Amino acid sequence: MAGDSSNLRHIPGKAKQNNKLFILLFTIIACVFIAFYVGFIRREAIVYTHLFYIPILLAGVWYCKKAVYVAIFLGVTHIAMTYFSLGSFVTGTFERAIIFVAVAYVIGLVSEQRRKSEEEMVRERDKSQMILNTVSEAISIFDRDLNVIEVNGARLKIFDVKREDVIGKKCYKAFWNRDEICEGCPVPDIFETGRGARTEKVLSLSNGTKKYVDIMHIPIFDEQGNPVQVLCDMRDLTEHKEMEEKLRRTERLATIGEFSSGVAHELRQPLCVISNTAYFLNMKLKDIADEKVNRHLAILDKEVKRANRLITDLLEFARVPMPTLKECDVNQIVEEALSSVDIPPNVELKKELKGDLPRIQVDFDQIQRTCTNIITNAISAMPEGGSLKIKTEENKEEGNIEISIADTGEGIPEESRERIFEPLFTTKPRGVGLGLALCRRYVEVHGGEIEVESEVGKGSTFTIKLPLPERKAEIAGNDRKRADRG
Repeated sequence: MAGDSSNLRHIPGKAKQNNKLFILLFTIIACVFIAFYVGFIRREAIVYTHLFYIPILLAGVWYCKKAVYVAIFLGVTHIAMTYFSLGSFVTGTFERAIIFVAVAYVIGLVSEQRRKSEEEMVRERDKSQMILNTVSEAISIFDRDLNVIEVNGARLKIFDVKREDVIGKKCYKAFWNRDEICEGCPVPDIFETGRGARTEKVLSLSNGTKKYVDIMHIPIFDEQGNPVQVLCDMRDLTEHKEMEEKLRRTERLATIGEFSSGVAHELRQPLCVISNTAYFLNMKLKDIADEKVNRHLAILDKEVKRANRLITDLLEFARVPMPTLKECDVNQIVEEALSSVDIPPNVELKKELKGDLPRIQVDFDQIQRTCTNIITNAISAMPEGGSLKIKTEENKEEGNIEISIADTGEGIPEESRERIFEPLFTTKPRGVGLGLALCRRYVEVHGGEIEVESEVGKGSTFTIKLPLPERKAEIAGNDRKRADRG
């Protein structure tokens, strides 16, 4: 099949060569016919030989020095026609035949040199293109009119376009699908000043992803020192930015963790005293106190327990233990999480737990707490009722087991979506902002990730991705490589 495709690619070139050969043969036959007609039938001594230069020129341009063979054939034809029509050899006839050969040789030589120059240019262009394609940076070259002159594979890959669709097109149309120049484009100023420019920006690509890039625009000068083209060098900083953000988050978490641990220990002591006092009062006054006193004691007990849970979360957040791994069934984890949550009657539960999922090495308690927390949040987001859908599946392409928890609640505003996993950030009036932060830490210590999709007024979907053993080994290998490079 590959061989057939290769042959098909050569068909246009072969057809072109066949057309050239047909035209050349036709002009030779036409010239010979005219010579025969004029010399033998009309018996007229007109200068028909000038027509012979047409096939000689064509042969020289198309077939280089092989045009000499055409010239020799036409020269012999001319001598023969003259002899048979006049009955004798004429000196001028031989001279003209020699001129045919000389002209053919000169034209063929010039054409051969031109062809070699063109082939050398093609080789140099292909070599330059190959070098460009080996560069990891996304490179493109523009002219003064912002037409794309050259582009490498890395840039084509980033923008998901084909080379033939961008070469010769305006850069803002080819890469950004715009009808006018991009706002703040530095290229026109570079042609005016001859000075390069450097910027950092976030690209929103057609597939919905975002990339952080460092863009350098470098002028290319002619022999007189005038800028004639601009080279755009775009480096992908996404991984670097993500590592920086991860480092900042780790440092922030460490600071918050230390603070939380200290505060939690300081609060637990007086809280214990309050709890014991409330218990003592409740025991002493339960038979003699009125309803108002009992109600306030119940509120006190409830708030003490809530504060105690908060302290437990603070301590848990301050020192997330390394997971105790054992082979687990993800569906069982989900069922355990559901059994620990009270689902209101006005919330419809839909389960799509895929059977025969591969068992994976996880900390059962940590992943269960993660699922429980997200399920609880989902129910809280539907005070008027709704639908809670829990789904498990294997994503073979990414090498993950995925747990999706979707609700039809109020949704999360876009401005809050990026921050919901930050510690101490909450959208709930009585929330503290540690639940989802803990969830992410639990998942991340397993080498996984947690994602959220949400639309205000329609609901949210949280997806927990836990790597399969082979994927976990790949992640560990990549981490080691990055550490070695660092």
